[in-house]
Amino acid sequence: MAKPDSIFVDFKWIILLLLFVEVSGRNRYKKYIEPSFVEEDTNITVYKGQTAVLKCTVENLGPKTVVWRRISPNTFLSIGERMYAEIEEMSVDVTRYPKYDRVQTDLIIKHAQPTHSGLYECQISSTKIYNYIVQLNVLDTHPVFEPALTINGTVYVNKYSFINLTCNATGALRAPEDVDWFHNGIKIRQNDPHWRHRTYIYKYQQEVPGKSLVSTLMVERSEERDAGTYICRSSDKDTQSITVHVLNADKNLQKREPNIGIVSKPGHQTLENSCSPCRLLNNGLFLMTFAVVFVHR
Repeated sequence: MAKPDSIFVDFKWIILLLLFVEVSGRNRYKKYIEPSFVEEDTNITVYKGQTAVLKCTVENLGPKTVVWRRISPNTFLSIGERMYAEIEEMSVDVTRYPKYDRVQTDLIIKHAQPTHSGLYECQISSTKIYNYIVQLNVLDTHPVFEPALTINGTVYVNKYSFINLTCNATGALRAPEDVDWFHNGIKIRQNDPHWRHRTYIYKYQQEVPGKSLVSTLMVERSEERDAGTYICRSSDKDTQSITVHVLNADKNLQKREPNIGIVSKPGHQTLENSCSPCRLLNNGLFLMTFAVVFVHR
């Protein structure tokens, strides 16, 4: 009859054996998963002097190695995390993502020149061919952008209405970092007593981040003292201005309609001043009517 201790020992070895079989099975399963490339941008365009980054991301790489080479001329550039070719402006950067079983191997070309243009291949070292082709285009000249700073909005507003101004800032290669608003030469600060609780400045980027910056200035319940010159100034010191007029609606209405009340145009008389005999006749008729009523009583 087996002793309890020997039975325990037998069970221990059985459990270890099962664990070994399970781990080995997993390893064999992982061993036969083929590596695959994650889709990246395969057509890279930079301008002369910029840095070009050619990305190559592989899933399920396992023990294999990523190799970069230039197709024409046929030149091996890197193997794994090391550069194979001694090219000063080139380097390789490897980032691992164990959670997703991914390895990203970027070929970096600093101060790219037109001579660097061409086809580059990312390979996986294996008996089976795995390759990923990237086209690099290095342009000799930068595109020409006309720097622009424009301002527009409400030029004539009625008193107590909204003042709404927009400043659109576009840089040659980038947008300015910020823009400021000025009124009659004084910077507009939303916490100043003159602007507090009725002035708002919004800033946002358009569809292409880094290429444009738009700022909007809104003033509620405009007053006559809000009239004047508004200036938009970018952090690059470019400026544009616009003049806003705040109209007093009551005064303008009086100027547009001079016949209201006792106001009259030169050369014209009101009804009250133009018929003195009519006024006397009306007074006489009133007295006669009053006398008739008094006699009958």
